Amino acid sequence: MGYCRLADGAQVAYATAGVGSPLVLTPGWLSHVEQVWTHPSAASTLAQLTEHHRLIWYDRVGGGLSDRTRTTDTIADDLAQLHAVLDATGVDRARFIGYSAGGPVATVFAAAHPDRVERLVLYSTYARGTDLNTQEEHEGLITIIGTNWKLATLALSSLFLPNGGHDDLRWFSRFQRQAADPTAATALLRYMRTHDVRDELARTSVPTTVITNRHDPAVRPELSREIARLVPGAQLHVLDGNEHDPFIRDSGDVVQAILAAVEGRPFTPSPPPAATVSLSPRETEVLTLLGRGSSNKDIARKLGVQPSTVERHVTNLYRKLDAKGRADAAVHAVARGLVTPPR
Repeated sequence: MGYCRLADGAQVAYATAGVGSPLVLTPGWLSHVEQVWTHPSAASTLAQLTEHHRLIWYDRVGGGLSDRTRTTDTIADDLAQLHAVLDATGVDRARFIGYSAGGPVATVFAAAHPDRVERLVLYSTYARGTDLNTQEEHEGLITIIGTNWKLATLALSSLFLPNGGHDDLRWFSRFQRQAADPTAATALLRYMRTHDVRDELARTSVPTTVITNRHDPAVRPELSREIARLVPGAQLHVLDGNEHDPFIRDSGDVVQAILAAVEGRPFTPSPPPAATVSLSPRETEVLTLLGRGSSNKDIARKLGVQPSTVERHVTNLYRKLDAKGRADAAVHAVARGLVTPPR
């Protein structure tokens, strides 16, 4: 970990891990370079990214371990922070992952400095901030944040992690409160709404891959399709997942798709899970509730059975469906038509 200083004296916190060709991750919604390692799944994802690369990531001014005496309000300021981190880490040329709110600044940098960008991966991001939601929805979210920050982080956790268990949601809620205060979160939302990088996307000449989950509840896949149309020669992968954050719970192939794009390898998404395995009526009920994000304790209460009975059904479901966990099970629930994914 380290710090670099901007022209106005503000400090930007950054971190690096791994050895190999530089891979820069621009910050999305609220980041904290240190606390992100405290979730096992997030740590596992970061470890995959660092296996063959020197991963560089940082906190935008206003949050995380960066200077909190002011916020980031313009794309020029965001870009200055990226330049400062690259200078501090001695990186002249790198591969970039622009995730969520980090997509626009990665796009502007790639359009302005194609000689410094080997490959660009844009995951679950957008060209125009006003396309994310209506003005009424935007102001409503800001009101909730200003009224009850803890409640707001819980609501956002449920949005970003529709398959997250109780511990995941609690962790991500706490993570957001560690990463920023309500004032900084509100400033970031208002800043995101000013983004419009359509012209920069059209001028992007570096190899670009656009990735989205088909049922991403936070950033609609139509926005990624627009990006792919605007960038000359861009590749588009629409995956069969339903989560926005790939670092905490990846219900599809997001991490593997990102790694393939970063390394210039071909990528074939996994086929949708088969819906032919026979399930008992009770197993179907349990799978439906799993797909809706219910915990084992909640399922036991709703079905009027003991938690140990639910655990046995869940174990059998994982074995029958070859599911690796709750996120995989949720994908199976969607494939069987038991759950309607959020849109």
